Amino acid sequence: MRASIISLFTRNWPIKGAAIFLAVMLYVAVQLQQPVTTDFELGLNVQLPPGRTLQQKLPKIRAQISGKGSQVLRLRSLRGDVTRRMPDTLSSPTWTIRLEPSEIEAQLPKGADVRVLEIRPREITVALDSVGRKDVRIVPLITVVPESGQVLHGGISISPTIARLVGPDKNLAEIESVTTIPTEIANVAGAFTRTVPIDTTTLGIVRIAPRQVTVTGEMGAIAERSFGGIPVETGAGAVTSFIITPARVSVSVRGPEQRVQALTRDSLRVVAHIVGGATADGGIGRLTVIAPPGITARAIPDSVTFRRRTRRG
Repeated sequence: MRASIISLFTRNWPIKGAAIFLAVMLYVAVQLQQPVTTDFELGLNVQLPPGRTLQQKLPKIRAQISGKGSQVLRLRSLRGDVTRRMPDTLSSPTWTIRLEPSEIEAQLPKGADVRVLEIRPREITVALDSVGRKDVRIVPLITVVPESGQVLHGGISISPTIARLVGPDKNLAEIESVTTIPTEIANVAGAFTRTVPIDTTTLGIVRIAPRQVTVTGEMGAIAERSFGGIPVETGAGAVTSFIITPARVSVSVRGPEQRVQALTRDSLRVVAHIVGGATADGGIGRLTVIAPPGITARAIPDSVTFRRRTRRG
């Protein structure tokens, strides 16, 4: 009887073994197609600006993921960190991070057909050491080299003109302004724009924003004109107490073509300044031409003589 039972199980055992194996594999295959929900643990990596430190340990992140068993099985070796970079100019002692499913999904193997159902914790407040902030002026160290026959219209402009510094208060107290790196701009015509970095080599652990400025300017052709018969005056108006010789002079102007062509006689003033050696009766006056910005002007001749008017009884 016992032999018959043993014979029943051992008869055609390769076929029976294969059948059992296939049944197990079919069961496993079916189970792998069933939806599965499981948790995975990830780290949080916060990239701090130089000089700042964390005041407490960062928590671990648990992500609940759902998908077919076969897909979830692919994630059994899931490891990694969610990385966030703190803004350089953050000055507050706390920084709140809100985690999104897309950040967790970025850690998954490519092609994984799963969904992130929940993230715990969803918001994390990062505690930091205290720092100060300060706004300072940006000084441009920029030289524009004009081509032959060209001139820079009205100088250059930079944007922005103010930078924000963040760092320890004692470091900020020593900084009153920052500069661009020394830069030479050449081979330009017409309107131009350049991006120039701010020099950060002396800031140490102090952070700055922005780290560069936009420089704008305009080059134009040089033109020259001459205006005759411009009256000589003092800073207070026409000369009445003295007789000026000559009373009118010529003025030569030089500058951007459009501005020079737009000038009129009324755009120019010639002012006499009495120089040393003058007496009560008269002396010599040096002439200065007051012209619109961007225009170079000189009087011809550049000096006059004057003598006091006499009264006739």
